[in-house]
Amino acid sequence: MTEPARTSWPAVLLAVGAGVTAAFQIGKAPIALPFIRAEIHIGLSAASWILSIFALLGATAGASMGSVVTRLGARRMLPIGLLLLSAASLAGGLAPDLPWLLTSRAVEGVGYMLVVISAPALITLLTHPDDRQTAFGMWGSFMPFGVAVAMMAAPGLPLLGWRGLWLSMAVLLAGYALLIHRRMPHPVLPASISPGHLLHDIARTIKAPAPLLLAILFIPYSAGYAALTGFLPTLLIERMALSPGTAGMLAAAVAAANILGNLASGPLLRRGLPRWAAMAAASTVIALTSLGIFAPSMPAGMAYALCLIFSAVGGLLPGCILGGAAIFAPERRLVPVTLGLLMQGSNVGQLVGPVAVGAAVVAFGWEGARLVLVPASLSGIALALALRRMGKAS
Repeated sequence: MTEPARTSWPAVLLAVGAGVTAAFQIGKAPIALPFIRAEIHIGLSAASWILSIFALLGATAGASMGSVVTRLGARRMLPIGLLLLSAASLAGGLAPDLPWLLTSRAVEGVGYMLVVISAPALITLLTHPDDRQTAFGMWGSFMPFGVAVAMMAAPGLPLLGWRGLWLSMAVLLAGYALLIHRRMPHPVLPASISPGHLLHDIARTIKAPAPLLLAILFIPYSAGYAALTGFLPTLLIERMALSPGTAGMLAAAVAAANILGNLASGPLLRRGLPRWAAMAAASTVIALTSLGIFAPSMPAGMAYALCLIFSAVGGLLPGCILGGAAIFAPERRLVPVTLGLLMQGSNVGQLVGPVAVGAAVVAFGWEGARLVLVPASLSGIALALALRRMGKAS
């Protein structure tokens, strides 16, 4: 199997930047939610779909999209994904009603999936094996970094408006697609890599137990992270009487804290920490902090501190999961399919997490969020232990 003689770090950073730009489309929704609700007069439960529907197609077709990327090439599909995101954001900024907005968000999700499968597939082809876990630790931070930066636009929303934010993102995405087209190097593919049949690729990947288990493990984590970051601005406004701008900035700090765990995953794994142990520990911390964040008696400042811990330690999970794609893929050709399967698990969590938490909050108040987040985290611990029993702890 041919491996690059050395890592192309500029290309890795360019690929991570594509992921960050795509993740802006996740972060823009939470800060815009109060403004959208005020304009189109919808409740919290209905508004939760603006957060969740983004993940709809990825939750149902992630592995299939990975196979498409395998057959058409990650270098070709990355700018296409960015352009699709751009067109959908433009359509959303012009949306006359909620159904139009939800449809545009679903299409954004398609473009997002193409980006987050193609970019790490390129990272795999452009990195030396000794550098790959470090590169994937950097890649794992694309979502929290992108979400955090997008949330920092909150103070400008009263002037810009949520529609202006959507249109600005469309321009940015188109510009980055052009940058990728011009600057991303073309990786040399090993001679052993040849196109396969879509269904065969998916079946081959799913039959390998480790990728499927990692994909399932992604579900509880992404459900909790998406719900926390998605509803945190609203929670801060209601519990701390903050302005939307201030709440958005504080929520951005929580999203950014997740970067710490992602970046730490590579050094910890290289020093011999088993992958399963890192994931079990992170899931335990998420369960404990979820109990405190939504406890009615918890002081607001302490609850916010627990949000930071939730996010920072929880960041170990995506770093460990995504870094396992190149290790556990049945063959190197199927790394994009494995990434698609992993991101399918992530998107299932992003789809069900905000909706489930939103329904629990409507029914029981903010403390009802614990009824969703704590059991989800406990399932994450059990899945990490299952990975250990499979002997896939490396």
